[in-house]
Amino acid sequence: MASRPFADAEYAQRIDRTKRRMADSGFDLLILCDPSNMYWLTGYDGWSFYQPQAVLVHQKEELPIWFGRAQDARAGSLTTGLPDDRVIGYGEDRVHHPIQHPFDELVGLIQAREWQKARIGVEMDAPYYTARCHHHLLKGLPYAQIFDSANLVNWARLIKSEAEIKLMYEAGKIVTAAMTTAREQLRPGVAQNHVVAEIYRRLTEGLPGLGGDYAAICPLMPVGLGTSTPHLTWSEDPLPETGLVMLEIAGVRRRYHAPLTRTFHLGAPPDEVADLAKICVEAG
Repeated sequence: MASRPFADAEYAQRIDRTKRRMADSGFDLLILCDPSNMYWLTGYDGWSFYQPQAVLVHQKEELPIWFGRAQDARAGSLTTGLPDDRVIGYGEDRVHHPIQHPFDELVGLIQAREWQKARIGVEMDAPYYTARCHHHLLKGLPYAQIFDSANLVNWARLIKSEAEIKLMYEAGKIVTAAMTTAREQLRPGVAQNHVVAEIYRRLTEGLPGLGGDYAAICPLMPVGLGTSTPHLTWSEDPLPETGLVMLEIAGVRRRYHAPLTRTFHLGAPPDEVADLAKICVEAG
């Protein structure tokens, strides 16, 4: 397991920045379910967001609390460095239960800390803060004031530190190498999935001293008529003798992404495509 990517002082600055924004918005407590925000504030890096989990930030608490599935609690300790009493696992019997829900235990945690009347911010637009999470939170905390935090932490993340920028530059080197690999593989008759396999190899292998991580999205590679829409992936079909290929990939270092998109043409391009390419170069 890799060490935490940032020093404790940087995490402390992030928590302080978040609390100042909370104060401006009148929040006592934040319940964060966006995996990126959880990672940014604590370093939590487990692939477990398909089950309810959260990071809690309270104005009067120095450290956040990680809350998640019991079997993932060890990952919470290993990746965040939080003390054991700040890593709370809920019972496995709550998983996929038809009536009970993990947020019932989160409600119990909030009540035990006497935060049940707090003004609470939740991430209404986060994909993993589900309608059921919200329902159980509202039902269990009738005296709390619960509002949308309006991407409060997302905006706090906007200005990057020098350490973050360094990782993004490194991710840029990885994605540049991967795009070079793709260009070398894009030949008529080569199976599309073989091209993507080589891209994955380069993105994951990275460069000497710069290992690559998984990306938030798989490589997108529409071919031919598929280039009329941007978000198709690949197939096992061979690349055609002539035609457009679009490629969108991202290099990743410690969860920090550098995306890159390029358009290729197999064979001699038609005049209209060549002219458009010249215009794009001039505009750049």
